[in-house]
Amino acid sequence: MVAEPRALEILERVKAIFATKGFDGASMQDLARAAGMSAGNFYRYFPSKQAIIEAIVERELALVRAKFADVLRSPEPLAAFRKMVRARIEGPDDADGPIWVEIEAAAGRRPEFAALLERMEREVVRNLVAVFARISGLPGEVAQARFGAHAHLMIMLVQGVSMRCGSRVGAPPDRELSALVVRLIEFTLSDVVAAGRLVDAPAEK
Repeated sequence: MVAEPRALEILERVKAIFATKGFDGASMQDLARAAGMSAGNFYRYFPSKQAIIEAIVERELALVRAKFADVLRSPEPLAAFRKMVRARIEGPDDADGPIWVEIEAAAGRRPEFAALLERMEREVVRNLVAVFARISGLPGEVAQARFGAHAHLMIMLVQGVSMRCGSRVGAPPDRELSALVVRLIEFTLSDVVAAGRLVDAPAEK
């Protein structure tokens, strides 16, 4: 995780260059110029474009961990999770959408980027399953077996909305699509909640 404020500021400034020129089209000189720095000074923070992408992924993972930790600490994890998901889908346009479109595209050509995204997805799945275990009351291993596919489906749905926004820079948000995705996630969550009711139901004599 890149913790230094100056490095985080640089990341914010260079994202637009990747989004407009693409990973391969953006030169280190372009990125340094966007950051308002000399190339030599820029290299002190990020010696390569790969280092920048790694830092963006690590920053996103840190945000994901913090949000899921809040949900797991909540006395009402289901309500907290619903609020988090709705904010992610129905909130303002995803400003980071274009950069994730570029990262996904680069991952198709570069195994090191594909590995970064796979690690990120594994961590998100782990956190989702932990939330589902908390909601349902099922043990962690049982929740993993029961809800692993649910977690992957939710990632696909949320990621799909984000990537669509990222590929349509400047276009208004697609509210109908967002509402449909929320309904599909609610349907998936209903299965998690139902599993919890089965756990709480008294055994038949």
